[in-house]
Amino acid sequence: MKLIDFIFPPRCPLCGTVTTEKDKTFPLCENCFDLQEKEKFDKITDVADYLPQNKDFYCAYKYNGVLRKAVIKYKFEGEIWMAKPFSVFIIKAIEVYGGFEDIDYLTYVPVSKKRLAERGYDQTFEIVKEISKCKGIPVIKCLLKDNKMGDNASGNKNRHTRVSERRYFFIGNKSEIKNKNVLLIDDILTTGSTIVECTELLLENGAMSVSAAVLASGRKDF
Repeated sequence: MKLIDFIFPPRCPLCGTVTTEKDKTFPLCENCFDLQEKEKFDKITDVADYLPQNKDFYCAYKYNGVLRKAVIKYKFEGEIWMAKPFSVFIIKAIEVYGGFEDIDYLTYVPVSKKRLAERGYDQTFEIVKEISKCKGIPVIKCLLKDNKMGDNASGNKNRHTRVSERRYFFIGNKSEIKNKNVLLIDDILTTGSTIVECTELLLENGAMSVSAAVLASGRKDF
């Protein structure tokens, strides 16, 4: 066991119980693992119906119950330590239905600079850093969120207006992703419009393929 694990032992992100990486249920404790088994997300057999330009789509869980409460704590209460166990959820979902062998780069859906300044961290970037560390795949920061557009799906503008406006911009080096396979990561999928928009930007700027992965999905129709 690493020294840091003695000082800050890994905890179940859903209930806070101390766990170890040797546990079969890691990063969850046994009780939460049993609860979450019924909340696992089944693979979409035809991703083109929902995310037409994505090569593959991966999701760990449905966005409800104790996981939803934990994600809210992570995003809004500074519980940055949850990034590591949440990254494990995404890694396991990808490894069950696919793999990382063909992925050249990781990127992510960012929060706006305004929200980053308010919160002090980008919750998805923290998760992506952990995935990169575990799998040895480099992260590229190539997307920018418009400060004028809300980061919360329940913001002031109605959903139709938000979807019809461009919310993200490509700020990366086109030559870096040209003809590369990119894995786009977000924390929560609501309608899928964010994944669609960011995928289009990556493809328009040279990516050969874009797969997408999220921690959880709030959609009820898949």
